[in-house]
Amino acid sequence: MAATTNPLHGTHTATDPTVSAHTYTIAGILVTVHGLSELPPSASSVACLWLLHPRLQTKETMAPIAGQVISAWNNRIGQGRAGKTPKGLIAVAFDQRNHGSRQVDKLHNEAWRQGNPRHAQDMFSCYHGTATDTSHLLNHLESYIFTAAHGPKITHHLALGISLGGHATWHCLLSDPRITAGVVGIGCPDYTRLMTDRARLSKRKTYMDTSPPGVAFLGSPDFPQALQDAIAQYDPAGLLLPGQFNPTGADPQPDNAKLDRIKVLLRERLQGKHILNLSGKVDKLVPYAAGEPFLKVFKKVLQEDPSLHIGFEDVLFEGVGHAFPKGMADKATEWICDLLGRDEGTVSSKM
Repeated sequence: MAATTNPLHGTHTATDPTVSAHTYTIAGILVTVHGLSELPPSASSVACLWLLHPRLQTKETMAPIAGQVISAWNNRIGQGRAGKTPKGLIAVAFDQRNHGSRQVDKLHNEAWRQGNPRHAQDMFSCYHGTATDTSHLLNHLESYIFTAAHGPKITHHLALGISLGGHATWHCLLSDPRITAGVVGIGCPDYTRLMTDRARLSKRKTYMDTSPPGVAFLGSPDFPQALQDAIAQYDPAGLLLPGQFNPTGADPQPDNAKLDRIKVLLRERLQGKHILNLSGKVDKLVPYAAGEPFLKVFKKVLQEDPSLHIGFEDVLFEGVGHAFPKGMADKATEWICDLLGRDEGTVSSKM
């Protein structure tokens, strides 16, 4: 495979393995399925890895990681290192809303600095839509690719997203019980803090023209109340710990009522799931600091209540900015293969 470079998200080299790719039109969306031709003939159970691409990119961006993960897993099967009854693995990619084949208005993919006044609304609604699309496509994928009466069944679903796709992966994990594992690549679980900081860096008038700066940003035309209401329903920090975090000041310690509430929601939304969070230590576009206050509480709750059975690994890569380099791809590949190789696997996709 020729080298493909994404200036924001790193480089996959020409050594990346190539696997088959078949494109279907499902629910009016072009969907590329990687790895169908490489499925072991004996596989009756198949895991599906949903690949969610970065902002300003397309589904083709995810082909190298699809090839890497599928080839690594199939190599384990061939070496007898994939458990007692190994599952097959495919990967699926599609264009996020207003991207690639679905682009309607290029400006609405851009940021404030590029002249898009509705950057906050556009980005959140786009990747929230990606999570919705993933669940919808998940409903129908099997009927397009496994049509034989005694063909394989998709029994497990995982997601891997980069940047915009990383944000969407959090939403997929929280909203769909069938998606039981996810790799969040350079994504953020606290959209309010992320965008408040971006408004500061972009010197938005709604942030700068107050004393002190930022106190009127939330609720302004750049971040209206209706957007905050949507965040409270779908975003990890907004849903699990509403009103807990102050993006322009100190965060109070969560009281017992909030901790009790987050435990109830985690049990409903994430129990039994596995999450790998990959971040760059010098990422300026999606800084780790934007999600860190939420992640500290999240990890503390998981540590205090092991009965939630939520696996969470948080890895910060030294010297990495807003990129998904080889080290991240290798870590994600190993993590996914280890998870698939467990005899117990992940929870069945049947609701």
